[in-house]
Amino acid sequence: MSNTAKGCLLSIQNAKFKVNSLKNAPFIFTQPITDFHITWGGTGAKTNKTSADTWAITGPSKSTMLKVVAGNYISFPPLSRTYPLINEPATQLQFLNFNDKSGLDKVHMSARYESYSFKGALEMSDDTNSVFNYVTGLNNYNTQHKDFNQQYVHHLMSLFNLSHLGKKWINSLSNGQMRRARIAKSLVNKPKLLIIDDPFLGLDPSNTEKVSQALRNVHETLGTSIVLGLRPQDEIPTWLENVCFVNEEGISLAGPQEDVSSELKQIVNADIGSESKPAEKSLVKIDPETTFKEETIHIEFNNARVAYKDLIILKDFNWKIPKGSKWRILGDNGTGKTTILSLITADHPQSWRSVLKINNTLRKTGSGVTFFDVNNQIGISSPELHALVPQHSSTMKDIIYNGIVRDIGNSNFSYKVKWDKLDEETKNRVDYILNKFEDILKEHGNTPFIDLSMTNQKLALFLRAVIKNPEILILDEAFSCMEDAHVMRRCHEFISQDPLFKNMTILSIGHIEWELCKYDYMLKLTGDEDRSYEVYKVDE
Repeated sequence: MSNTAKGCLLSIQNAKFKVNSLKNAPFIFTQPITDFHITWGGTGAKTNKTSADTWAITGPSKSTMLKVVAGNYISFPPLSRTYPLINEPATQLQFLNFNDKSGLDKVHMSARYESYSFKGALEMSDDTNSVFNYVTGLNNYNTQHKDFNQQYVHHLMSLFNLSHLGKKWINSLSNGQMRRARIAKSLVNKPKLLIIDDPFLGLDPSNTEKVSQALRNVHETLGTSIVLGLRPQDEIPTWLENVCFVNEEGISLAGPQEDVSSELKQIVNADIGSESKPAEKSLVKIDPETTFKEETIHIEFNNARVAYKDLIILKDFNWKIPKGSKWRILGDNGTGKTTILSLITADHPQSWRSVLKINNTLRKTGSGVTFFDVNNQIGISSPELHALVPQHSSTMKDIIYNGIVRDIGNSNFSYKVKWDKLDEETKNRVDYILNKFEDILKEHGNTPFIDLSMTNQKLALFLRAVIKNPEILILDEAFSCMEDAHVMRRCHEFISQDPLFKNMTILSIGHIEWELCKYDYMLKLTGDEDRSYEVYKVDE
């Protein structure tokens, strides 16, 4: 690629990068980036384009590379990375990594559901924290007036399937809906360069396709240069013209997708193993009433109903979960997956309205069972919990050890374990579990959470959930966004092979099969008007 290319947005020439300027600070890649460019064609890029300006960045170190592209880290020599056409970085360059919760309040998970109770179906056009105001930036309390093109904003809302959510409270959105809202927000000022890490994570197949086509539309109509971070296992959209594979050494492959696709497959198979994607499972529809007749039931929903005013989430819902069974909960965004889990964890206000039994005990107000009693028996990893982690003040080990502390719930990260108060059985269990990942913890255990790779952040939350030795383990997108397939596979094998999990009831959510640990049954939510559902058994 020529370093004098017309319309060059980003130029990297013979550059190495550090997190800080300290003399002994290591370089983030062992090899320099010799020649990497991103171009911009302006409005009408497709008709006046000097070179491809859409990229897929993939590989174990793709998130690090995206930060380099976005201007993070310090370049050596200083002018080895330049942005010739970007003179207003705050608006012309947008980077979404979905770790930064800028513009959002951190709220307890139950607040999402309480918002429906308090605000119901009320119109929220004047509410500062509506989705529309979030997308336009009007939810910023320091903003008295903000100019924006109403027609363009409504076009963005439509492109990202947000029009029907415009008046909802921003914190009431599901994980997938929030991602779409954040992408739309990043495009309000029509940036020249848009960088997104894992844009499709948490989206069902339908919304994945819609978001992909929306980004393609933005690129083709606005001339926005787009860089997407995708894991090696992810399918690369065909409209992304260039591909770059990055590992700890640096860029090992870069070029037009059609030219490098064959070589990319070879690198991916060598780097993560061709067995990373499991064979498709054969499922048999079952009747839970007869199938589980002789089983000890751990969790039971009996004609459960959850509704907010006229919005019905669950209707005549019956589900029996045998003790020690392993489940996948499947359904598109908005079908009620997270609602079901929040009923089990007691984060949902309606979970105390006699909608379920745990160990044959009906959960209701006045039963003597508290929120903390419920959560002492539950370990959970989820995107909502991930968003609540104190990223700067806690290390990887701090987050993991927090799981041992009892009577604080699952969303409280502020307490540290008192080792002198633990019995020997608990200490031995902790050592046993953490020894499974001793190599990673030895290297990264004392690293601040914010400086961990996404893989190790996810691993910390997984181990935090497991270390409780819970009766119920909830893995809500627990392994989604893991860039290192080896680590994900180790987690899956730990669950499927270790006796620790034999009698543990496990409930998993994930839109992608290979991100899920082994399961025996599947609950499929359809999201239709009748809120129907089906139960399947895996046919071995």
